[in-house]
Amino acid sequence: MRIAIIGAGLVGLATAAGLARHGAQVEVFERAGEGSPAGAGISLFPNSRKAMRRLGLGDGFDRLPHGPPAGIRTAMRRRDGRIRFSAPAPRDHGVRMFHRNDLREFLLESCPDVTFHWRVAASVADDGDRLRRARLTVDGGGGAPGSTRTVDGWDLVIAADGLRSRTRTALGLDPGLRYAGYTAWRGVTAVPVDTDGTAGEDWAGEHRFGTVPLADGRAYWFAVASRPAGETAVSRGLMSEKDAVSREFADWYRTVGMLIDATPDDAVLRHDIHDLARPLRAFHRGRVALAGDAAHAMTPDLGQGAGAGFEDAAALCALVAGARGDGPDGEGQDAVALLERYSSQRARSAGRVLLASRFMGKVAHRRRRV
Repeated sequence: MRIAIIGAGLVGLATAAGLARHGAQVEVFERAGEGSPAGAGISLFPNSRKAMRRLGLGDGFDRLPHGPPAGIRTAMRRRDGRIRFSAPAPRDHGVRMFHRNDLREFLLESCPDVTFHWRVAASVADDGDRLRRARLTVDGGGGAPGSTRTVDGWDLVIAADGLRSRTRTALGLDPGLRYAGYTAWRGVTAVPVDTDGTAGEDWAGEHRFGTVPLADGRAYWFAVASRPAGETAVSRGLMSEKDAVSREFADWYRTVGMLIDATPDDAVLRHDIHDLARPLRAFHRGRVALAGDAAHAMTPDLGQGAGAGFEDAAALCALVAGARGDGPDGEGQDAVALLERYSSQRARSAGRVLLASRFMGKVAHRRRRV
């Protein structure tokens, strides 16, 4: 089975690795370069580990160094640092905390039989049907940036091209995006930082701050504040986003300032938080499927954005592996029926998580006395 994947983010890479393990001929098209940074930190819950095992990546995933270190407690603090709630982490809580770059490297190394096309933009020219394979338009292929060509003959195309998925729009499935009302800064410290033996998320008014210790002693942190959409450090007359988040959380407890100070200026990321305006009823059209944020972009309030994407990847791989060899395709696969089953399995459950995450964000950012 010949499969194209649009996007080499975490979900695209996991899908590629799983499909290649099931014998598919997989090619990945990515607009950015191979060495592009993957962002800050990420926390994965037990459903992600289960999906990795279904993808055939479980043993390697389990060997990856991860946080939190042994003995870390879960805590929620007040703005002044007083503990509101604290509990010891369960012995096997199943939560794994990584730097995104480390997880990305593991997934890349899990794709030895996958063909990658870096700095190449791919878009759907024809989504195909039961008898006609899909066709892509590729920009930048053949080592000639700016050149455009078409590539035919795809049994399946899987678009993991993110929040602002061009494929979702091309398929006529895009409901638009909704601004959640808050912005988030993220960073990973350059050196180990003492987090007082705790990990957790602190709520105070319309602000939140999260602390996630990593395996090597460094810490991933995130800071969330209700701010107007489109605001930046520059628009406020500040030098950098590090300066902006430092000012926003200047009156918080000491560890918050230590974490921000220990992060290089260019490693502080800022993104306004958006999700899909409404859940999709289907994740496919023709022979083209959406996965990850392209299918169900959600707020990070339940920590399930990547996990839901890995579940998409596992579902697609299971369906490809289980497809019989008696359909109308050259390889006997009824790709359209396969993707109909994929939509049936994933759209409703992912939609429920999207709405639950949105609700949690509204609860966290409702106006309250500090």
